[in-house]
Amino acid sequence: MAKQIAGVIFDIDGCLIRGETAIAGAPEVVRELRRRGVRIAYFTNGNMETLDQWIDRLAGLGFDANRHEIITSVVIAAEYVRARFPTATVLPVGTQALAEILSERNLRLVGWDRADEADVVVMGRDPDFDQRRLRIVCRAIWGGARFIATNLDRRLPVEDCFIPETGPMVKAVAWATGKNPLVVGKPSARAGRVALKLLGLPCDRSLVVGDNVCQDVKMGKLSGMQTALVMSGCTGEEDIAKIPRRLKPDVILPDVTHLLRWLDA
Repeated sequence: MAKQIAGVIFDIDGCLIRGETAIAGAPEVVRELRRRGVRIAYFTNGNMETLDQWIDRLAGLGFDANRHEIITSVVIAAEYVRARFPTATVLPVGTQALAEILSERNLRLVGWDRADEADVVVMGRDPDFDQRRLRIVCRAIWGGARFIATNLDRRLPVEDCFIPETGPMVKAVAWATGKNPLVVGKPSARAGRVALKLLGLPCDRSLVVGDNVCQDVKMGKLSGMQTALVMSGCTGEEDIAKIPRRLKPDVILPDVTHLLRWLDA
């Protein structure tokens, strides 16, 4: 089955990089796939950077990428809100990059001082999230604002450890309000459709490679793609036995440098 693969969707954090360091050998794998004519796409649930910032970051670590090859959960959230609620006022919860991406879609944003006017809350990872912001976001949702989250990732692999990701913050709001968010990033079916459109290939010729069973592998399974789980990020050996049958990846690899060998097998 692997020999039929014509396109690969790579997760970034924990798959190609950890923190500000490329996983050894990963840039060479991507370059070799390109040399073979395999289409490449990058898909991150990361929501703290713009596309251009991601492209620059990847380039600095040895990966070629352009705006037509990369997608983030924030871009999907912005496109969703623009399509469904084009005249809504939006409270962005996250970094300046999240707000910029929403603004680029001509959405009307409100700040913390006018959060009670929000029709929609779009929540990503906010490095300044505290009790005050938790209270403001909850009041907006209690007031009727729709609750949209970029993703629910629990933790982010960095050079030598992990740090909390978006999920813990989103879950705090969900617990307080009793409202579950609409999650538009991985593993949603919407994210899978966007990933396939990025590759321009049918699902049975596409492969998702990532380090997270509940995000990367699940998105691939929901979309009918083949899946490869790498052990270089948030999944440990102790987690393998806990993977439910419906989410078993097609292959489990120590890291992305073993991908070519599997494709050639």
